[in-house]
Amino acid sequence: MEGSSSTSTSTSHFRSISLPSRLTHPSHNLIETKTNELKAWGDLVCSSQTIQNGLVGLVELYVCVDELFRSPHTQQAFSRYQSRTLVEDALEGSIVLLDSCSILKEFIELMKENVQILQSVLRRKASNLTVADQIATFLCFRNKIKKIIIKSFETLKSIEKKMCLVSFQDVDHHVSMVSKVLGEVNALTISVFKTILVFLSPKSKATNGFQLLSKFVLRSTSTHEKAKVFINEVEAIDMATLSLLKSSHNHEMNDVDVQMILKNLQILDVCIDGFDAGLNCVYRRLIQYRASILNLAVC
Repeated sequence: MEGSSSTSTSTSHFRSISLPSRLTHPSHNLIETKTNELKAWGDLVCSSQTIQNGLVGLVELYVCVDELFRSPHTQQAFSRYQSRTLVEDALEGSIVLLDSCSILKEFIELMKENVQILQSVLRRKASNLTVADQIATFLCFRNKIKKIIIKSFETLKSIEKKMCLVSFQDVDHHVSMVSKVLGEVNALTISVFKTILVFLSPKSKATNGFQLLSKFVLRSTSTHEKAKVFINEVEAIDMATLSLLKSSHNHEMNDVDVQMILKNLQILDVCIDGFDAGLNCVYRRLIQYRASILNLAVC
């Protein structure tokens, strides 16, 4: 989790399963399109807009999967499929995804709360001592959440290996294809979740926060940009708060520095709202996803 956030945010490499055209349901083409889009998304620069686009893509993918689950073809195939191993694994996986999404939502809520408290203190133009105390509190929060994020990231990596459902042999062809879709959806969901954790994680300390912050510009996510150093909205605030804390201790804090960090805190606040809205949509789709799997269990 340490180091600069430069290059790419791809947190895992996907195996292409090349879903056969005999997965006979109108949602099949959409599922394949959405999975390919999300795989390509994993190679983009980790900006807040990229992550929000990934969450939207994930929601759209789950809508397509739900349509597939509800199709008479799928339900008939599962009614003939005697073994419940696949359904039981899918149900267990849906619980893991719901839990992971809940944890991310908690991270976002904590981040928003601490960002807004810091904004409030800076807007009041409090004394250097008050500002320094609040910044120290914010940085302490960032250090604490770093440990939790690292642990959550490692947990996601470990469950990722277990959740990619294997192809079942000697079963209905349609059931086999659905199992592969489930594996892809699991992998892509975890990839998006891991990318959010990377985005939120504190990186290495910068020696000149405001100098780097002044160069903070959201760059396009095209391939030729990936070689450039990219500073996301969270990193910009981390560097700025470190610099502002140093300035306050040296009695060198000025209004320009405060206004700069306030502007970027507002940007981050908007980003966090976008993440929150996206994760809430994903969470609702995951609940529906689990309900659809339960329906297959009683076919």
